[in-house]
Amino acid sequence: MSSQGYSSVTSKDKDLISTCSVETWQNGLVIPVDKPYEWTSFDVIRKLKPRIPVKKIGHAGTLDPLATGVLVCCVGRATKAIQTFQEHLKTYHATFTFGETTPSLDRATDISESMPWDPVSEEELSRIITTQFIGTIQQIPPMFSALKKDGKRLYEYARRGEEVEREARNAYIESCEILDYTGKQCSLEIVCGKGTYIRTLISDIAKAVNSIGVIDELRRTKSGSFDVSSAWTVEDLCTVLETRERV
Repeated sequence: MSSQGYSSVTSKDKDLISTCSVETWQNGLVIPVDKPYEWTSFDVIRKLKPRIPVKKIGHAGTLDPLATGVLVCCVGRATKAIQTFQEHLKTYHATFTFGETTPSLDRATDISESMPWDPVSEEELSRIITTQFIGTIQQIPPMFSALKKDGKRLYEYARRGEEVEREARNAYIESCEILDYTGKQCSLEIVCGKGTYIRTLISDIAKAVNSIGVIDELRRTKSGSFDVSSAWTVEDLCTVLETRERV
């Protein structure tokens, strides 16, 4: 239990979550969930909400629909700590391809541009990442994002084929290490702060080596102290919650 009174319940705590009293739920539970592919973060909340005995539930850090991995869900009074959880460092595994891109910078949209790619060495790629993309950097938010411009979400403009001016924002990259590199495709482990757009980071890294890039797979493996290895699948969590309801 935290000093604020709420408890963390990982997938290793099946007995605990199935026997929690309503008071415990009200005091607050923090539940890491492994968000499924093609689900929005709110889809997870919408699935869980009718199965918990309290009204308040939210998440700490949106994941793109095509991304998977740790989504920290806060229930009851733990929702007051959402902003705190959002500030924690997060770890991602991102796999991307050089020489092509899409409007969304991932595979959610069709390829819009391709170009020949003369691969740099892994050593050169690592050097560029280390010298240009570690620490506090500037990012221009992608058009396919939920940020608002003149009262509309950027993705609303993007879906109409429009592009609007966006101001650069600070992002913090703690580390960015190459896990695998074939010349055409690359996998990175990225540790970063709140508000970092991984799709933009990948696009900017590709531009730095005179190419373009698109994310193939993105997985959040860690959010603060929560690791994906101890996160609930939505199916398992719902099964335990439904068992609790029958009891």
